[in-house]
This record gives sequence, structure tokens and C-alpha cells, in this order.
Amino acid sequence: MIRHLIVNSLLISPALVARVSILDTDVSIELPSGFVPMPRDVVKLKYSRGGQPPVQVFSTPGPNWDVNIAVALRDSALPAGDLNPSRLTLEKSVQATPGFRWVKHGTEKVGGREWIVLQFWVDGLDTPIYNHLRVTRQGAKTLLVSANMTKAQHPRWAKVLDQTMQSMK
Repeated sequence: MIRHLIVNSLLISPALVARVSILDTDVSIELPSGFVPMPRDVVKLKYSRGGQPPVQVFSTPGPNWDVNIAVALRDSALPAGDLNPSRLTLEKSVQATPGFRWVKHGTEKVGGREWIVLQFWVDGLDTPIYNHLRVTRQGAKTLLVSANMTKAQHPRWAKVLDQTMQSMK
């Protein structure tokens, strides 16, 4: 009986509890209970594979930082009008990643604005990684919000991270 309760409690998803503003934007997001800002030195290490690191990362606490919500703000703007041409370009760029497979892709309106939505799996260094990427216009810039987790964390966190991504406004 006790073992059954412990197993069930591990599968229960945490609630969304804290609304935070995304730096230098008019967007906010509800974070899951227990998520903390990732220290800058960990961000630099974890996101070291070329390119500009995210400006904000919220995560389950270390030492592994397995479940993340990363925010990037890029200086280039998405073209005005329909987001589908930009979505197609983004889709092509992620499909070349080893182990790639789609979960969902398209556009949807969340929090009063249109978002490109890409959900997919890729091969990480030692385990598959689930990614949920959202991209939208932010003035003359492009806002990217991505949630990711290891395959081992997926059963516990997938629903919560999807709710988190739906909470943006």
C-alpha cells in the first residue's frame, strides 16, 4: 500500500503557481511549482552548443536541471502578416536534427497573440529530448519560448509544461 502511494505521488504533476514576466517583453508565463531561475553559469554550460544562449531559463533545481523553460529574444523581426512562411522555415531547420520526430506543428492563438508551435523529439547526447517551442513577434524582435525535458522526465512533466506554454499572455 505504501509503495503504491509513493509511486502514484511521483506521477502526480505539479501545479502551475507563479506568474513571472519574461524579460524585456510584455509577456508573462505561469511556472510550475518548484521551478527556479537557472544560474547564469549553468545556462552558459547547458546552452553552449553555438549561438546565443537564452536570456532566461527556469528549471527544476540542480544538480541535473532536467526540465527547462528557456526564453530567447532575437534582434530580427518575423515578417508581418501570416506566420506560416516563418513556421515552415523553422520546421525545416529542426527536422535535420538527429532522432527528429514530430509530435505537433502549426500556429495557434494564445494569450491574445499568434504563436508558431513546434513540438518534437530529438536525440540528446545520451537520451531522447522532448521540445515544445513557441515563437512570436515581440515588437521589432522575435520571442522564442521553449520547454524541454529528458525522456525519463516526460511522463511526469509533459502535461505541466504544455499547460505552462498555454499560460502565456
